Amino acid sequence: MFAEGYIGIAGTIGVGKSTLTTDLARALNFEPILEEVDGNPYLDSFYSDMKGYGTMMQVWLLNHRFRQHREFVTRISLGKIRGVVQDRTIWEDTIFARMLNAHPDKIISDLDYNTYLDLFDNMVLRELVFPQLLIYLDIKPETAITRIHSRGRAMEQSITLDYLTALMKNYEQFIQEMEGAGVRVLRLDWENFRSVSDVARLVHEYSLKPSSFTKWVRPLRRAPVTIKPVAANVNV
Repeated sequence: MFAEGYIGIAGTIGVGKSTLTTDLARALNFEPILEEVDGNPYLDSFYSDMKGYGTMMQVWLLNHRFRQHREFVTRISLGKIRGVVQDRTIWEDTIFARMLNAHPDKIISDLDYNTYLDLFDNMVLRELVFPQLLIYLDIKPETAITRIHSRGRAMEQSITLDYLTALMKNYEQFIQEMEGAGVRVLRLDWENFRSVSDVARLVHEYSLKPSSFTKWVRPLRRAPVTIKPVAANVNV
């Protein structure tokens, strides 16, 4: 139900997940599992036709992360690697799919969204294991948008403060549901970056705490926090 040696890094767009993933993996002698921002074949099409490609975008992400997850869990179980630190877990994908469905323009239709959730249930809830520890990086929306603008990715420049505010409220709900399922969650205030040695110390401390697995969860089953009718954004 839990995979020893599997640490997930969760947090909103622009919080600094990739940097911590790389640094923490090096400190723990684990392997970093990073998001492949440039590897999604639907990304450009999605931004030119969101309603036309929104569903397939999320299905591609789900399938990609599912394959990635099974591969690294197998490698851990066979002793080929000590463990992994993953930049955004597969459970977080449901946050973005739900928000696209709740968008005033229905980027993902109700029919497509329910089909997506059925696929998620069959693939993820039946097959995959939770991380040994989920690290949640918490920042203010204003800080996130400043960091987004600083890193200068062209595809992210349309992200609004309203969107990030809604996204972060949905993340808080997601974290509460994961905690309710018994997943160990380490919440870190990431307004100011902390040293990787400090985070590694906390990881060791939290990993020794007993887990209390109670149930599989499909995160964000309740009504999501919606946003004003502006351009939608994807989980990058």
